This record gives sequence, C-alpha cells and structure tokens, in this order.
Amino acid sequence: MLCKNPCLWFAAGLLALATLLGLLFGSGGGAGSSSTPDGNYSTILENDLPAGAKKPFITYQDNSGDQSALKTALGALVPNAAGAIQNGQAVQVYSTTDGYTGAASSLTNALSLANPTLQGGNAQGGAMYGLVNNPNTDAGQTVKYAVLFAAPSSLDLGDAMRQVADRVDLILEDLPESNAPATPAYDYRYTVSTSVAGASAPATSGTPVQANFILVTFTRTPTAAGSSSGSSSASST
Repeated sequence: MLCKNPCLWFAAGLLALATLLGLLFGSGGGAGSSSTPDGNYSTILENDLPAGAKKPFITYQDNSGDQSALKTALGALVPNAAGAIQNGQAVQVYSTTDGYTGAASSLTNALSLANPTLQGGNAQGGAMYGLVNNPNTDAGQTVKYAVLFAAPSSLDLGDAMRQVADRVDLILEDLPESNAPATPAYDYRYTVSTSVAGASAPATSGTPVQANFILVTFTRTPTAAGSSSGSSSASST
C-alpha cells in the first residue's frame, strides 16, 4: 500500500515522457517524409549529389544574378509552356520546347550563356559537349552554361531538387580539372549555382499550370597552367 501512489506517479511520468518523445521525433523529417527547401539552393543541390560530384575545384554557390535572370525569363513564357509540365517529374526544357523559346533567349542574353539551346548533353553546343568532351572550346575564356527544369508545384520541391541532382550529376562527375595535354594548357575551376522560382506556365487552352522552375548554371574559370600557387611554391624550393 505504501508503494501505490509513487508507482502511479512514476507510470504517469513515463507516459508523459513517451508522448513528448513521440511529438519530437514523429513530427521531424524522418525517412520518407517530404521537405520543402527554403533558399541556399546550391548547397541543397550539392547535398543531393554523390561524392563523385564534390571535387576541390568545384564550388556550389548561389548567384543573385542568376536568380534575377530566371525570374525575368519566366515572364517570357508563352502557350503552350504548360505542355511540358508532367506530374511527379522535374522535366528539362530547352529553347525548342513549346513555350520556352523566349525564356531561353532571355536567359542567354542576361547570363551570356554558351549554350543558348539550354541543352546539357553531347550535342554540339551542349554543356557536356563544351565542358567535358571539348575542354579546349574557348579554353582560355570564362564560359557559362545552363540547364533549366520545370516541375509542377504539386511535386515536393525537395523531391524535384533530387531529380535535378540526378540529371546534372552526369555533367558534374566528369568535369575536367584542366584541358591538358593541350597547348596552351589551363587549369579550371567551376562554380555551380542553382536558382528556383515559381511561375504560372501558360496553357494554349484551359488553366495555366503552377510550377517551380529550377535553373542550374556551370561557370568555368580558367587559369594558365603553372601560374597558380603551384609555380610559386616550386620556385621557392
């Protein structure tokens, strides 16, 4: 009888603790939960990439100029931009995609893009073609490429970013650190910037589709091989 009330108090305390822990951990972003990123999209993209895309000569950093250019370009969307939007998918769009010609032109003019088609692959003028397969293209010049994705706003933005990461990884893992053994030789550094903006994609008929647009840019900056800190350390030995 002496233990009755203390035991009840102890049991009640355990129940309260279990309830609190359930609230703390059950409401968090556990496995399978959806999450919507809010800003710093370049870091979010980097975190979604495999180790092979994280190299010392690649920097992931937001760019306010890219963000502004994206918002302006989305104002140039025309019917049937909504036709490219697919449920559950972040779809890559190009200058030739219906409704996106004006947006691609706007981005190209604002950012001086080397791929006005917004292609990312091996076709001549694509990001893979220029940055990976032909690193001597404008070897001594700073060049910038871009790819653009459209995702329905019903798709969790975190999921959309992961889909984009899966696509751009094809470029990032193969970026060369230099154009060697070509002459003249250059060492390369890359800045990868990610911008996100929401907009209504116009439809030829019917209701516009609300979507999130994800822009990823790749800026390659060259340095003449042998002119960096490596040459100065060599001369001091």
